[in-house]
Amino acid sequence: MAGGGSGQDILGQKARAAQRALEARGMSPAKALRRALSRSADLLWGLAVVSQGVQIEMLDQDGVIETIEPGMLLVLLDGPDGALGLAAMDREVLTAIIEVQTIQQVTTIAAEDRPLTATDAAMVAPLMDATLARFADNLADHPLKPQLEGFRFGAMIEDSRTASLLLDAAGYRSFEIRLDIALGRRKGIVRLILPERTATDHANRDTSDAATQGKYNETFSSVPVRLDTVMTKVTMSLAQAQKLRVGDLINLPGDVTETLTLVAGKGQVVARGKLGQLNGMRAIRLDGPHGRAAGAGAARHAGSASQAGPMDAMAVSGHTAEPPITDAETSEPQTETSLPDLPALNAQADEDALPDLPPLDPDGMGDFDFSAASMGIEDAGESDGAVPMDFDFNS
Repeated sequence: MAGGGSGQDILGQKARAAQRALEARGMSPAKALRRALSRSADLLWGLAVVSQGVQIEMLDQDGVIETIEPGMLLVLLDGPDGALGLAAMDREVLTAIIEVQTIQQVTTIAAEDRPLTATDAAMVAPLMDATLARFADNLADHPLKPQLEGFRFGAMIEDSRTASLLLDAAGYRSFEIRLDIALGRRKGIVRLILPERTATDHANRDTSDAATQGKYNETFSSVPVRLDTVMTKVTMSLAQAQKLRVGDLINLPGDVTETLTLVAGKGQVVARGKLGQLNGMRAIRLDGPHGRAAGAGAARHAGSASQAGPMDAMAVSGHTAEPPITDAETSEPQTETSLPDLPALNAQADEDALPDLPPLDPDGMGDFDFSAASMGIEDAGESDGAVPMDFDFNS
């Protein structure tokens, strides 16, 4: 038995020596993450961050949700091929990052228990992106690098329930880092939770990239593209456009937030969407490519055009709008032979059918003051404007 125990000790020593040799040639994921986080904080803000330990474990979806503690800042991580990860940061670490960016130092004041906002997430975004990029770079020859590279800051999510709805991978690799910040002034925990991806996903991605990349792919990919969001278009006459002043109100359609258009270049429609908000900031939810929503958009524009009034003859850009052609204008003019004949007139019969007028009574007629009537007309003529008159065009 003593010999067996001695053999196991020897095997254990050899295994540990082999592991140390492997870490000497390359970096383990724990070591790579520790160095990436400390280096990123130092380069960004000169902040001293020491990782006291990294715990790595494999979790399923339920296990991921159980590791999220109340009050932690939750950030969605966007990965390649639509993969989604999660970053969780406690209040102590969050407070230290905000303090070093606002007052240039880390204090020992107790972290405030308040609702988290999108501004908090934006404050930690540089550290997240830098750490994730260096983490993958440090694993240059490690077999796990394809699993861990390509992730970046995505968006803040409010609670663990939202996270459970978004995270749909079968398994996740969790990295829990215990941090000592600014020489012990604050201590906290950061968790990086990345999805376990299969080798097929990496192979498909590599094949797709190789097939789509051309000689000038990198050059064209760096060309800046400007996208404009158009809420609606309003037509008015040139006279109305010239009268517009600062503070004037322009009536917009009731569904203006439902009919946004994403336009590129010289008015080319890329996509359509709806106006909303995400984490307190304005956002646009895209409905899909232009071809998908073209029919609905055309129907909406046709409906608004049918309700346009006589003043909608000219657009703001200066182009006159062509009046619609009606069926009456396109049909052939009717000839005289197509009109029905009028009935014959019987003057004697019509004269006999009319009743006699009553006799006039000059004494019963009232006097008419012509001077008053003329005075009213003269007063109206002396005024600056024309005589006010109302007409009912519908009668």
